[in-house]
Amino acid sequence: MDKLKFNHFGYESIAGISMFSLQKQAINSRSDTELSKLDKSIDSMTSTKIKVNFNESAFKNQVYFKDNTSGEYIKIGLSDENLNKLKSVFDTKDFFSRDDGSTILNGKAESFVGGWFGDIAYKRGYLEADSNSDGFMSSVELMDTYSGFGSEGSYYLGTMKAIADGASGYTQYTKEFQNRHSTMSNNNKYTSDTIEKELNRTLNSDKNSDGKLSYGELINKKEHKEDVDDVINYILKEKQNINLSVDEADNRVVIAYNKQRSGSTLTPEEKALLSKAGLLQDDKLINLSSVIENISANIAKVDFRV
Repeated sequence: MDKLKFNHFGYESIAGISMFSLQKQAINSRSDTELSKLDKSIDSMTSTKIKVNFNESAFKNQVYFKDNTSGEYIKIGLSDENLNKLKSVFDTKDFFSRDDGSTILNGKAESFVGGWFGDIAYKRGYLEADSNSDGFMSSVELMDTYSGFGSEGSYYLGTMKAIADGASGYTQYTKEFQNRHSTMSNNNKYTSDTIEKELNRTLNSDKNSDGKLSYGELINKKEHKEDVDDVINYILKEKQNINLSVDEADNRVVIAYNKQRSGSTLTPEEKALLSKAGLLQDDKLINLSSVIENISANIAKVDFRV
């Protein structure tokens, strides 16, 4: 079927809802003496088990921080933009410059970066999903992460309205999720192929550096509309393909409904079937849930995420 486009409402009301948040970390405010001592030993204390990139860093600014979950130090690359942004937000004492040009993060800056690392590595599941521990996330491995997010709400075929009233994150990035959210998935909106890249993307997306990624920080209004259109069209296509799995009476309703949508002339019997089902097109709103109810699926509320 041709892709349907809806009139969208509700983006502003859900834009501030948090999709992801950093993992709470202890704040280690080390003195200059402690940092100088750490400088001499940090390379020997840096984890070699936790791979954050593939072969070598894609970013020139190497920083160190302590990962509270593993208890080990992590060395990872940051973009110029992200490092400069951190320095504009946190105190100068939170950045210890080493002779080789790398930086040891301290205090709140370390807690912030380490917290976002923890969210990606553990809560979104990048470390566990990296099944061969090579630091590169294949398309198959990414399907085991919980990197998906999206809105939820209702849509109405009669007036072509889609109304979003909620949103949430940490949805598994399955193949079905990608098919439903095809445009955003094709635009690499949800994942990166290394933890390092995803950390940089996350730090950049956290516009106000509050340790949360809101729906509006991750997806703008235009993208929201396109994404919801993709999900609704995917669901409608799936429902059009169930004719062989419903009983004869429901099958006649679906056939009549599809015929009505295509603009074909309905027989009196088909009009009666649609009218009885509450699906005969007129000036009233036609909620898709009515369609589903009459083909034994009953989805009063639509989750645009999965």
